[in-house]
Amino acid sequence: MSTNNWYFTADTNSKGYTYIKAYQTQWDPVRKRSRSINRRHVGRLHEDGHITPSAGFLEHFPQYAGRTLYYGADKQLVDEATYRRDFPDAPGPKRDQQDLTRLPTIRCGLTWAASEIAEQCGLYRDLVAVFGDKNARRLLDLAIYKLDSGNAMASFEPWWQSVYLKSSAPMSDQRISELLSSVSAQQFDDFFSRRHDAKLKRSEGSALSYALDNTSISTYSRTIADAAYGYAKRDPELKQINYTFVCDQNDGEIVFAHTYEGSINDVTAFSDIIYRMKNAKFNLDNVVLVTDRGYSSLLNVQKLINLDMKFIQGVTLVEDSVKRQIDKARASLQDVCFFDAGLKVYARTYEEPWQQKTESGYLYQTTYVHLYRFPGVQESEMMILASKAEEILQYKKSNRKVPPDLWRSHGRYVREIEIKGQKQWLRNDDAIREDIRYAGCFVIRSNSESNPFKALNIYNKRNTIEIDFNQYKNWVDGNRLHCTGTSYLGKLFVCTLAASLRLMMLNRAQTISQDRGIKIPYNSLDGLFSLLRNLLAERRKNADAWVVRTATKKQRDILALLGLKLPPKALRC
Repeated sequence: MSTNNWYFTADTNSKGYTYIKAYQTQWDPVRKRSRSINRRHVGRLHEDGHITPSAGFLEHFPQYAGRTLYYGADKQLVDEATYRRDFPDAPGPKRDQQDLTRLPTIRCGLTWAASEIAEQCGLYRDLVAVFGDKNARRLLDLAIYKLDSGNAMASFEPWWQSVYLKSSAPMSDQRISELLSSVSAQQFDDFFSRRHDAKLKRSEGSALSYALDNTSISTYSRTIADAAYGYAKRDPELKQINYTFVCDQNDGEIVFAHTYEGSINDVTAFSDIIYRMKNAKFNLDNVVLVTDRGYSSLLNVQKLINLDMKFIQGVTLVEDSVKRQIDKARASLQDVCFFDAGLKVYARTYEEPWQQKTESGYLYQTTYVHLYRFPGVQESEMMILASKAEEILQYKKSNRKVPPDLWRSHGRYVREIEIKGQKQWLRNDDAIREDIRYAGCFVIRSNSESNPFKALNIYNKRNTIEIDFNQYKNWVDGNRLHCTGTSYLGKLFVCTLAASLRLMMLNRAQTISQDRGIKIPYNSLDGLFSLLRNLLAERRKNADAWVVRTATKKQRDILALLGLKLPPKALRC
């Protein structure tokens, strides 16, 4: 009798003995699902993986008589050679008792996918080069833990028991603390320098677009040297550190990170960040650095030019020369000839002369100042201010007191004048006109892109770094530091790895979703992660490995979204 249409399953009884059962399936038209029929007892599954077939089974399937049978990874009866191919004998001594605490059924989808992506992109290779094999694997394990659960480090061991991690080991709180404390500032820089070099090689001469921005992280610690009181939007009563990311706008990966004192503002810290990258041996010759208006200053522009760095920088509307140019170009910024329908913006450009300080003297260089106006913004702002002015006038006409907050914020948009000997309150149109004069206007300065619409398109991709910060703070437990001065660099590093992996997975999913027309579940990375977590593996105690359950179509699609194939049938932890 052929077994091509037979399936096999393992059942364990109350005494702990495991038996293999055979069955066929039949479609039930009433319940609209398959059901098992013709169940047969195969035999006892032993500790070494072989099966003792029953006489009844051999009577119906005589082709198995006289053969040593094993329960294979694909849940079929196989010979020993096939079995050992999937479950080779583990070399070296047996695992210690502590390592046997993993659960019989573990979650493998998300942790396997994260490990694969870390290896595919070279992230794990660079960890090994900087931290050595053992610490590299443990740092990656902690990053995947943060990616999966986002919980405190103290919960690592219970999580470790329930998931697949390649070549991993459990870590106590003390061991985690020792590992985080071993991460040095030099290793921090060396790792990110390697990530940057890898991107330069893959770019094959094409310019890389890096976004730079900063966030503040609150801390209760009194031992972190960089912690200081600053201008925190949240928890102003706590000290904070400033943490800078530089990310690849193409895939979201964080290629540099730098921490500095929490009381220093972005404009002041900018030069220190650039010099830190230079000291870390970053080759920035083929990199365009994209920064927002928080780093805008003429001094910072001059530093970038002196360092011969390419940049695209948002400009705050405080420079009188820029305002004069906007006034001069106002007619053009309302002319359809200068309008881009895709970006929905008007644009004009003028050139600005600069001097570059070099070892051989000064060189003259031209930068481009791109002026933009977004239609409708000025009109919307005007309507808001006019409405507030009318609200104040209604109070005045009825001799009621204007609410202090309303008067403080919009009182300048009304004025009291005397007409024919009588005092009257009127709307102050000149004040409104002056305040909306540059509403909807935006300015970019660049020495690398002369086309204003291309420059704006590159600048708009800065949203990538905002997503990085969102992932870092809200999804991988990086929003607040609960650690000491000796381990905080390690904590920052692990959470940064986790955020970087999460962003690379998001970028892969979005890119492949557009290319292949596969939808991201619930249009959410969390939805994707939830379905991946449901991919389980069951332990084969006799084989010292876990067998992956059959993936559903949704799980196969999710792995395809991440550019991954199915995991192997048998996984070794």
